[in-house]
Order: sequence, then C-alpha cells, then structure tokens
Amino acid sequence: MTLKGKVAIVTGGARGIGRAYCQALANAGAAVLVADLLGKEGEETAAAIRADGGQASFQPVDVSDAASTQAMAAAAIAHFGGIDILVNNAAMFASLKGGPFSDIDVDRWDRTMAVNVKGPWLCICAATPSMRQRGGGAIVNITSISAFGMAGMLDYTASKAAVIGLTKSAATELGRDNIRVNAIAPGGTASEGLAEIMGGHMDVAEERAKATQLIAAQIQPEDMVGTLLYLASDASKFMTGQTLVVDGGKYFLG
Repeated sequence: MTLKGKVAIVTGGARGIGRAYCQALANAGAAVLVADLLGKEGEETAAAIRADGGQASFQPVDVSDAASTQAMAAAAIAHFGGIDILVNNAAMFASLKGGPFSDIDVDRWDRTMAVNVKGPWLCICAATPSMRQRGGGAIVNITSISAFGMAGMLDYTASKAAVIGLTKSAATELGRDNIRVNAIAPGGTASEGLAEIMGGHMDVAEERAKATQLIAAQIQPEDMVGTLLYLASDASKFMTGQTLVVDGGKYFLG
C-alpha cells in the first residue's frame, strides 16, 4: 500500500484521528497537506511529520467556505505539485451536546450541515480538477456508525448519513475519471473529540466499548489507519462507492 509520489490532503488533520491519518499517509510515502482551522495543532502535526523525514505542510481551512477550500487545493498544488488523495475528515462533533432533537436550535443545525455535508462537497469540488489532470485519485470520506441511527444528536447522525449518500453519488460521477470515492464509518474512537463529548470520562467510554463490541477494547486513532491506507492506495483500485464500518464488531452494518 505504498503511496510514494502521491499528494494527500487531510481536512481536520490537526489532531485526533485526522492527525493519525496524516502521519500514516506520510509514512506510506505521500506528501501531506494538513488542513484545519486549528493553526497551532496543525503546524505541530506538519512539523512532526517533517521531523520523521516525511513531507508535510499546514494550510488553514474552513471547509464550509468555498474560497477557503479552493485556497486549500491551490496550496497543495503549489507545495507538492498536485492532488491525488483527499480525506474528508473535518466535522462538527465535539461541540455538539446530546439531547432531544427538538432542543437543537436552527443555527446549530445549519452549522453542522455546513461543515459535515457541504464541507466534503466543497472539498471534492476543489480537489477533483487536479485529480483529473493527474489521471485519477482517491477520495475517502469519514462518516460514522451513528449514520445508521443514534439517539441524542440528530443533526450529527443526519449529517453523517448524508455523507454516505454523497459518497455513492460522487462515485457514480467520478468513476469515468478514474477517481474512486469511498467512506469509512468509525466506531467510538479515543480522540480529543470523544473525550470532550464524555466530559473527560474516557474510562466510561472504555467500559462501554468493552461491553458492546465483539473486540472488547477501546478503538484508538491508530487502529483506523489501515483502512484508510487501503482505500487511498491501489490495493483497493476496483472499490468505489463503498462504506467500510470499523467499529470493533459493535454492529453488523454496511
């Protein structure tokens, strides 16, 4: 699953699962553009990759803003010569509090949809011209097992279900350009976002994972990277429009 000579963009790449994705792509040989609103953490992630001998640069991005996503794509081209891989990982999650759907205000709903649904669409629009010029590419959208139904965060679950539909539809439009579009649906992963949702009580999250998953252990960010490398590389060159569930056997979905 070598990615030598490839250029990858990872949105939401500054920390958590996104940072693990950036590091894994760089270790596989790709030049990585770390794209995020979090400037300090994003710069640190890019610097850590360079310190390990990889190629990486940081670019601030608001994925809900078309001009910002175009600037992101332009930065990848300017720094590394083009775009081969796009990982749509940025999402509203940690700041969303659980509760009845009737308690979600309109501003929160609109912001969640702008980041979680419009964001991947805008990033795909920005990245695909370069992919076409380079003869193809791989897009990996990050959804969630909550897309299949979860109580308490209706805006989040609806947005992640939309990402699955977006993945399938984009795959049908981009297949003839040799651009593959797939998705990963992670289970509860021990990231900063989950820690915020849990109020810092990661021991509760770990016990919940042990009780509800067939693989009775808390998923770590590093546990997600093998699936990403598979979908980003030629190892999956005849796979498109698919969603791979990585949840330790909590559900049998797909």
